[in-house]
Amino acid sequence: MTDVVYLNVDGEQVKARPGMRLLDVLREQGVDIPTLCDHEGLVPWGSCRLCMVEVTERGRNRLVASCLYPAERASDVYTESPRVRAARRFVLTLLLARNADVQLVQELAGRYGVSRLERLPAKQEKCTLCLRCVRACAVQGHSAIGTAFRGQEKKVGPPFDEPPADCVGCAACAAVCPTGAIEVIEKGDTRTIWGRTFELVRCKKCGAGFATCEQLVWVRKELGQEIEDKLCPCCRQRDEAQRMVKG
Repeated sequence: MTDVVYLNVDGEQVKARPGMRLLDVLREQGVDIPTLCDHEGLVPWGSCRLCMVEVTERGRNRLVASCLYPAERASDVYTESPRVRAARRFVLTLLLARNADVQLVQELAGRYGVSRLERLPAKQEKCTLCLRCVRACAVQGHSAIGTAFRGQEKKVGPPFDEPPADCVGCAACAAVCPTGAIEVIEKGDTRTIWGRTFELVRCKKCGAGFATCEQLVWVRKELGQEIEDKLCPCCRQRDEAQRMVKG
């Protein structure tokens, strides 16, 4: 297998490592490709379809999701062709009907000159169904949330809309959400998410609440050993750095 793949991106030749995601190749070249579902810490999903680009390869021309498509052979890639823009405009039209008040959706719609169609029933949902949250929960080894229903009624939430027993309150789902759709309430020594309230462990140095008791129990179980659970990550790193300096 060759060590380099040559691509023609919008008329400019670029090099890529074989098997590298087309989205990553384009971003390395400074090309701004819109995405909602892609996140560097999660498995590529391809659900939002905003990252579509046009690829001509071996005489075949097609639209592909750049977050899933590997650079494997010489290809012509068009990132803002009429077909690409039309595909993105279609997706954004649907998103505007569901997520009319979401700033990120509004910004992307403005970029592509998309306005909300009056004939489509408007919803005021914050969730774009990118499923970053569900995948983040799975990466943590849990299944506290998932999808329910289909079509226009599809939504993300815990099973049976009840406080999920499998949730440890880590809030990873909220951290990766691109629209702030997941509410996390921290009040005093508690954190509430998905209808469950957890007790926060506070750092003995800075006093910041940095994890839930359930989260630390899970981490100990996964690592199979005791961990320093009295310091927040920042204070722990600071202490480790000071020990290294002192030798």
